[in-house]
Amino acid sequence: MVNFNFQIIIKNKKYSLTNNLVLNFYYFTMKLRILPLLLFTITFCKAQISEKVKMLAKPLDTIQYAESSHIGIGGERSKLYDDFRKLAKIATNNELFYLAKNGSNSLRLYSGKELFKRNDKRFLEIYQYYHDNPLFMKYIDGCMGKEDNIANHLMDEMYAAKEIISIRDSISKEKTDNFTKAQLKTINNEGYETLKIKNVEYFLNKIKNIDSGK
Repeated sequence: MVNFNFQIIIKNKKYSLTNNLVLNFYYFTMKLRILPLLLFTITFCKAQISEKVKMLAKPLDTIQYAESSHIGIGGERSKLYDDFRKLAKIATNNELFYLAKNGSNSLRLYSGKELFKRNDKRFLEIYQYYHDNPLFMKYIDGCMGKEDNIANHLMDEMYAAKEIISIRDSISKEKTDNFTKAQLKTINNEGYETLKIKNVEYFLNKIKNIDSGK
């Protein structure tokens, strides 16, 4: 065993530090260096989400599956989906990005989809993350359930969005009756108000590169 023999001077007095004392002194000084960084990290993490968003996220915080807006044979509204829409109305893109990586499975998928609907380019980072680190969860679409990786659920969302946007653009040109107005309002309320086909195509092209390893 190597013997250490260090001396430190405190108030003009010399003190010898040997073996265990040297190691204890070293660990103590390292802790003093790390503590401010640790406190900064904890504070930073807490600052990611506002109190109001935290409150709205609470009903979804332990849910490990997700649902479409309407579920079951009768097509009833999904409470799970509606709870997230309340959150989405006030959440910033930064908050959604944080939840897409750190929330429950439900929050991860819904938040990832919402970033896509908002044309936030960080959606690609979320897709890449789950492409490289697969996380499987159940998604109920209508009366059908599917267990798959979050990345694949996000891919499904992109293809579905193309159809939804086509319908939106078509009926927005002829919204003369109450039925078409109601349809358009529903589409907009679900987050598809501004997303364009060219935005979807951009994401799809980028994701092809991710899937091919480029």
